[in-house]
Amino acid sequence: MHRLVWVGALLLVVGQAAGKEKMIPLSAQDAEALRGKTVALTRHEPPSFMAMTAGKASFALFGAAAMASAGNELVRQNAVPDPAGLVRDQLGGALGQAFGAQLLPLDATATKAVKPAELARLHADADYVLDVRSGGWNYAYFATQWGRYWVGYSVQVTLVETASNRVVSNLACAANTINDGEPPTREALHADQARLLKHVTAALGARCVQLLGREQFRLTAAHMPVLPPALANTLRPGTAPATLTAATDTPAPAAEPLTDSGHVKVATPAVAADGDTSQAVQPVAVVEQAPVPAVAQPVAPAPAEPAEPAEPAPAATGSGGTNWRQWSTRGGL
Repeated sequence: MHRLVWVGALLLVVGQAAGKEKMIPLSAQDAEALRGKTVALTRHEPPSFMAMTAGKASFALFGAAAMASAGNELVRQNAVPDPAGLVRDQLGGALGQAFGAQLLPLDATATKAVKPAELARLHADADYVLDVRSGGWNYAYFATQWGRYWVGYSVQVTLVETASNRVVSNLACAANTINDGEPPTREALHADQARLLKHVTAALGARCVQLLGREQFRLTAAHMPVLPPALANTLRPGTAPATLTAATDTPAPAAEPLTDSGHVKVATPAVAADGDTSQAVQPVAVVEQAPVPAVAQPVAPAPAEPAEPAEPAPAATGSGGTNWRQWSTRGGL
């Protein structure tokens, strides 16, 4: 039963992002119009962190509530930062460097506004609003290795012109550690005030900065935020702080390009046919059609909570490169 819930949740996520095929990268005309203009920065409350264990997955909707409750408590007790802050700071700074945009102070309070018109009204004093909000974050067990876990994160970035309520640019990114090497145990993610979990979520956010900077805002290497070595390995924290620094005169290392092989795709919502730009921005994602271990492997019945399943021998899940899968931009699983 828990396997069906686990797979069903992933399929639901896939369905939410399907069918919104048009991405909105920043055009050369809009990039030129951005020069010297003011840009407001919004703040959002993070979505629930979904802590999926084999035991909780056995209880369907009750299990989902338990996952959110356990995950939110983990985030609260250990002060795990929402990676949206890292994404917002780095992309906002890059827009300032690349296009001369003038960034206004970050909103002091969180907003629930998501529609372009709502965001524009929120900051009528600014020329643009840069809205960055996390869509979902989680960890989940491997169905073939109950004691081992992967971590996922998604974020959506929207740039709105306040005078017209127009979405100038919109794209979302989803990243995970499914193929990033030997997966950690839940105990390892929780240990030392969730140090590893903090590192992994920051590293996934940094991946999204690189992808969104390149694909959404068409930043050159000279203006791309630099990915420090400390965040290069998602599953192994470095000694440097888990932050990104903006590039100055030194070109950034070339980021991994999107391929045309069908493994990586970008999907974003199209503007409504009737020109209504006040509609809510729909879920969008960067996708890798990677195989999910739960689909192909049989799984024994899950143990009851709170005991965790016995840990099988560890096994590597991939080469450790950048991997993108579809993920909800609204609120996790």
